[in-house]
Amino acid sequence: MPLTQLLFSFHGRIGRKTYWLWNFGYYLTIIVFMLTVSRWLPSFAAYLWPLLLLGLLLPDLAVTAKRWHDRDKSSWWLLLNLPLLLGRMGMPVGETAMATTPNWWETALALLALGCGSWILVECGFLAGKVTDNRFGKSPHTTNS
Repeated sequence: MPLTQLLFSFHGRIGRKTYWLWNFGYYLTIIVFMLTVSRWLPSFAAYLWPLLLLGLLLPDLAVTAKRWHDRDKSSWWLLLNLPLLLGRMGMPVGETAMATTPNWWETALALLALGCGSWILVECGFLAGKVTDNRFGKSPHTTNS
């Protein structure tokens, strides 16, 4: 599958290996951002953080949608990403990244994100997809992808 189709198309299917490789790159990008921009440009980090997340949003959703498709589930399952996205967008970075006691809704969002993230991890990261073709396309397990 071409890289542009992998990152920007919501059609097709991918296997767990491709999904894990994407997630490795995704979280590596976030870690590098935190270690560099937040440290060297703390006053700008609060503005750059949402831009980074928005830049990664479409590719992340496209890759995850294809993984749901491999599990023979529709893209509606992407709604499980919403609490995770809201939590990341609200995460303090840079000069504003001070430890505070979370209020009730931050705690509720964190627990909801933990539940949704765990479900996504199990379904997309650990459970095998359909070996045969399904309504979302040909099986990635019969080709090199």
